[in-house]
Amino acid sequence: MAFFFTILQCLLLCASLERAAAQTQPQTDPAEVVALNAILGRWDLKASSKWNISGEPCTGAAVDETSIDNADFNPGIKCDCGYSNNTCHITKLKVFSLDVTGPIPPELQNLPYLTNLNLWRNCLTGPLPAFFGNFTGMEFLTVGVNALSGPIPKELGNLQKLITLGLGNNNFTGSIPAEFGNLTNLQQLYVDSAGLSGELPTTLSDLKILTILRVSDNSFTGRIPDYIGGWSNLTILRLQGNSFEGPIPATFSNLTQMTELRIGEIINGSSSLEFISNLTSLSTLVLRNCKISDTIPQDFSRYTSLKELDLSFNNITGQVPQSLFSLSSLRYLFLGNNSLSGNLPVQKSYSLMSIDLSYNYLSGSFPSWVNQQNLQLNLVANNFVIGASNDSKLPLGLKCLQRDIPCYRGSPNCEKLQLCSLIIMC
Repeated sequence: MAFFFTILQCLLLCASLERAAAQTQPQTDPAEVVALNAILGRWDLKASSKWNISGEPCTGAAVDETSIDNADFNPGIKCDCGYSNNTCHITKLKVFSLDVTGPIPPELQNLPYLTNLNLWRNCLTGPLPAFFGNFTGMEFLTVGVNALSGPIPKELGNLQKLITLGLGNNNFTGSIPAEFGNLTNLQQLYVDSAGLSGELPTTLSDLKILTILRVSDNSFTGRIPDYIGGWSNLTILRLQGNSFEGPIPATFSNLTQMTELRIGEIINGSSSLEFISNLTSLSTLVLRNCKISDTIPQDFSRYTSLKELDLSFNNITGQVPQSLFSLSSLRYLFLGNNSLSGNLPVQKSYSLMSIDLSYNYLSGSFPSWVNQQNLQLNLVANNFVIGASNDSKLPLGLKCLQRDIPCYRGSPNCEKLQLCSLIIMC
């Protein structure tokens, strides 16, 4: 009898300990649970199997070592249970590429501890709410690739802990708020294809540690700011597809950490290539339609990482340097629609497989490398000498597409190939 009594005492003690443990187990803030359920309900989403929304959200993958970037954890949350009173707060929310529609739910403002919010690539509409400015602990925020509209709220300037801000590929209106100059911890800013206009505010000069700036394909105007040249940590800069005025600032020569530079469609001013002399870390350099009036630097041997060079649609004169064709890293070279002259370089790196030299004034005969297999080569509208000795090296019909060769539909050289119309098309 005493034995069974002892067993009963043990069972009661274990049950008491379990109840005590349950009482001390951290619990998600009830208001945040309600908000989370409302948000997912509006979007007709269910929690992944990695965490339990029907009970206690801050369990499983929400509190273990699972990364919020894990592809199988979507939608996903991460929690911080290190607060007092055994309370867990939701600090990260990801709803990534799940085709959710409608406006951003107002219940989102009831998750005030968010440090990371990823709503990228959905079908969200309506404005970006001003209450986002209350997420003062936010470090990573992306709402890119949606259909959000209206002005970007100036309240985002309150998020002084932001490291990454992604607003691109939306339908916003207006300009970048001057308050963005308060985001002095910002390292990455993506506003490409966002629908924005106006000038880049001078307050952005305070973003001293910015490493990536992408503002392409908007309607920005005004001079390209000199202060960009003061961002010594910048590695990627994209300014294409706007209406910026030149010239390209000489201060860009200070951006020695740059690996990717894309500028295009400058509407006024004349620029030179002098500023690239120090940018030897570049792997991509695109200066397309930038009103450049200069010659190509002769020594490219220092650009050992350069893979793509596009200087097309400018007024570049002089010859194509041999050093450029000798770069072992270079894959793509686009120099079309300039005023280059002289002969083609005698040698070419085997890795250089896509070359556009069309619409220049190049002349002479063809080196042997034009026959390299799988080479993509555009030489139309130049002044090459084309005769029987080098016909075997030419793409069919190239003779009809030279500047000094008259093209008549009845010409024996062109009639069979029917390439005369290509001159008009190009």
